[in-house]
Amino acid sequence: MNARITLSPVTPDDIDFITDLESNASLWPFEDMLPTDKEAVRKTVAERIHSDWHRQFLIRLATPEATPVGEVHIHWYIKERESWELGYSLFAEYRGQGYCTEAAQLALKLAFKECKAHKVVAMCNEYNTSSIKVLDRLGMVREGVFREEIHWNNQWVNQYFYAILDREYQAITGIR
Repeated sequence: MNARITLSPVTPDDIDFITDLESNASLWPFEDMLPTDKEAVRKTVAERIHSDWHRQFLIRLATPEATPVGEVHIHWYIKERESWELGYSLFAEYRGQGYCTEAAQLALKLAFKECKAHKVVAMCNEYNTSSIKVLDRLGMVREGVFREEIHWNNQWVNQYFYAILDREYQAITGIR
């Protein structure tokens, strides 16, 4: 099967694009605290590019135009425990087509193979059914519920906590 998407590491040329993406409320409808200071976001994005604790990628269509359709990232969750956190965002017009799942699969492979993660975690708003489906498709396990963790839409809602261990990833993918 031919790849439908590719991941390209975020570079200094992508800082403005990622800054706009990370501060665009329409791309993060289930988040409670979105940054509003674009200069601070820009500075953070620039600092992360060459870090060893954060890996961020543009999700691009595998076409000659290589259209960016979103981003996926992994970063240390608890370094001493060799755990990383997975996150992603996709432009609305590309949702529901499997691109996010494919990008997250590539990010998991990177986390376990290159970063030598023992565990990868992800969290999402209980109402974010699309993200829940992605995490389930990845083989991640819902380990817990942070009750009323997020103040969203003028109410307190739960946040789901997912994880997958290196041995579970290996069992699902056959990749060692």
